[in-house]
Amino acid sequence: MSGRPYPVADLDLPDSVPSFLSKQWGIESLYPPQSEAIPAALGGRNLLLAIPTASGKSLVAYLTICRRLLVEEIGSRAIYIVPLKALASEKYEELQSLASACGLEVGMAVGDASREVQNLEKADILVCTSEKLDSLSRNRPDVISGVSVVIADEIHLVNDSSRGPTLEVNLARLRISHP
Repeated sequence: MSGRPYPVADLDLPDSVPSFLSKQWGIESLYPPQSEAIPAALGGRNLLLAIPTASGKSLVAYLTICRRLLVEEIGSRAIYIVPLKALASEKYEELQSLASACGLEVGMAVGDASREVQNLEKADILVCTSEKLDSLSRNRPDVISGVSVVIADEIHLVNDSSRGPTLEVNLARLRISHP
């Protein structure tokens, strides 16, 4: 797969995933940086993906989630951590469309009651801000039980003086409780 476009239909994923990507998002193959990252991502290894804006980091994350929840650890959950409510809404919408094609449920927790999705404990994929994840992990651990994959979007913010410490604590807590 290294460095060349790779057809999504050739990935070891349920047919519903490449079918959705092709029909709904017009994605037939991965860009070279995605092709290089996908073996590690789908292989269950920890991965820090630093590629330019709009080069497909989110798709690698989405494919990783699908692989883990639909093939490797059926019945497990994914957490998608984002720094901002607006980004949470964007990722929620994207994941909701993909997840509905695959029989998965998506929840969103951002600390804003008017935007919260109810029944978070039933969500297969939880999109949340770092601050809300911190609160959930202390007050509603059932919501983050059974996690098999964690995505930290905008990971460079771990160095941010206001948001970084909470993100770092969340990642450390998840690493310890869900190795």
